Amino acid sequence: MERVWITNGSTSVAPIVNPLNAACREGYRPTDVYLLDNPFINEVTDAAASMIKTIVTAHGGDEPQVEVQTIDEERDFDAIVAYLQESIEAARDVDAEVAVDVTPGRKFWSIISFRAGLKYDVDHLYYIHLDGGYFGECYPVIPRTAIDLVDFTEVL
Repeated sequence: MERVWITNGSTSVAPIVNPLNAACREGYRPTDVYLLDNPFINEVTDAAASMIKTIVTAHGGDEPQVEVQTIDEERDFDAIVAYLQESIEAARDVDAEVAVDVTPGRKFWSIISFRAGLKYDVDHLYYIHLDGGYFGECYPVIPRTAIDLVDFTEVL
C-alpha cells in the first residue's frame, strides 16, 4: 500500500524530520513525501529531503520519493492551500494512506495544514509535542518520555 507524508519546510531540520522519525518508529513508513518550501528556507529543506530518505530506510521502509514544491512567498495562502489540496488529491488518486504533519513551519502553515487534513479527511493528522528543553534537538537524542507524537484523527 502506498503511504503519503505531507509536510512543510521550516527554519531548522528538527521540526521537519522529528515527526516523521516518530511515525516511522510507530510503523508509518511513507512511500512518498511532499514537502513545501520557499526561498527563505530552501537550504534547510534540501537537508531535510535527504534526511527523510535516510530516516524511512533506517526504519525498514523503501526509499521514498520526495517531492519538494516551492512557493515564491511564504505568505502566499492560495499557493499553500493549492499545495495541500493537490498533494492530498494525488495521494487519493493512488488510494494511498495519507498523513499530514502540522508540526513544522509557520503557525499559519500549520493552521492551513490542519484545516486541510480535516476537510479532506486524511488518515493521520500528526503533531509532535516536546517536553522540556529539547526544542531544536533531533529525535535520536530526545528521551522517549519527552516526545509525544499526537495523531489528531484519534483525538478529535
